Amino acid sequence: MEEKETKIIKERVKSAENDKIERIAAAKVDEEIGEELAPLKSQLQSIQNTLSQFNSGSQQSSMSSSGQNQNQSNDLLKQMQQFSSQAQQQQQKTFQQLQQSVHQAAQMLNNVEQSIQSVNMLNQITQQINQSQQQLQQQQQQGQGQGQGQMNMNDQTYQ
Repeated sequence: MEEKETKIIKERVKSAENDKIERIAAAKVDEEIGEELAPLKSQLQSIQNTLSQFNSGSQQSSMSSSGQNQNQSNDLLKQMQQFSSQAQQQQQKTFQQLQQSVHQAAQMLNNVEQSIQSVNMLNQITQQINQSQQQLQQQQQQGQGQGQGQMNMNDQTYQ
């Protein structure tokens, strides 16, 4: 009966720890990704502004010179290349952080597993101690019973 209860408790502890680790890892990854995407968002906004200017510039091409359009195109191309480069770097950095988080979660699970094994060992030792105590009590009771029988026999021989 105790083994079943121990198994159930172990499963609940392991499940709760796994859920907790997954939530922590997910929250950490989300937070890190959010922080690291902020500069990319501002650069994307800058690219969108340049595109808007470029579109309005091309609509008003009759009023503006072709040199300005070329400069805007070059600026836009540079910004897009920078954005692409930063996005790749960010992706690599995020992937590395995700790998690190997964590794940390695996270590935490390993620690939980070791704790469960320690609890199992302590339970086994406790069971062995309980069995030893029961055996000692039985031996003492048997010894007392034999001693009592011996005393009764001695009383009968003196009478």
